[in-house]
Amino acid sequence: MNEVYNFLTDNLKIKYGDSLVVAVSGGPDSMALLHMLLKLKRALDLELICVHVNHNTGRAGQKEEQKFVERYCRNNGAIFETMTIEDYGDDNFHNEAHTKRYTFFEEIVNKYHSKYLFTAHHGDDLIETILMRIVRGSTLKGYSGFSKIVNHHNYKIVRPLINVTKEEIIKYCEENKVEYATDSSNKK
Repeated sequence: MNEVYNFLTDNLKIKYGDSLVVAVSGGPDSMALLHMLLKLKRALDLELICVHVNHNTGRAGQKEEQKFVERYCRNNGAIFETMTIEDYGDDNFHNEAHTKRYTFFEEIVNKYHSKYLFTAHHGDDLIETILMRIVRGSTLKGYSGFSKIVNHHNYKIVRPLINVTKEEIIKYCEENKVEYATDSSNKK
């Protein structure tokens, strides 16, 4: 995980006082990323904005996860922004949830004039994405998965954990006493 922190400090050219937006579900991946960005926040006096989406699917614990992330942000000096998806109309739940989530993220990026949106996609997510695309018969370009940095409108979407496994993330959380919520739906 040291390489992740080095990537954040050396490769991104984040400057003193910059505004960073990070998507946080409350799980180990996003909480580990939030923890690292909080260290960077203190070092560079950054404005750190945590965005959380309650998907409102009826799964038990969603409201508690939201409160957990909000409390963690409040206790650590990060701004907390949240939204709850009230309804779904699309037949493709995952596609619609993704669209609504990223629309909200972009609103927050623009509100705080941030140049960065951080997500906690990690190496295991990358492998899963590539395998799903192979099964669906994607093009050769589609087999590449997703990139570490994507230029998107007036900001960059950054996935600093893309070279890290879930196992390494959980170990980081344990070693650094980073609390996180567990979501049984992630195991599906």
